[in-house]
Amino acid sequence: MSAPTPTPQGRVLALISLGVLIGLAGSIAALVTGDHRLMGIAAVGFAVQFAGWVANGRRNGGRR
Repeated sequence: MSAPTPTPQGRVLALISLGVLIGLAGSIAALVTGDHRLMGIAAVGFAVQFAGWVANGRRNGGRR
């Protein structure tokens, strides 16, 4: 049986949460306005979220 996965904390949690908020805001704005250029904002948000998850993985030594 494997150890439970540690939850993100501190700066990592802030990156993940901020990325989710930016990604959702950008994708919803693109859907509502029909302006597909706003998906660039969503892509930035998803990249920030990904960076947060990578930092969380590094902090945990790359273990699952």
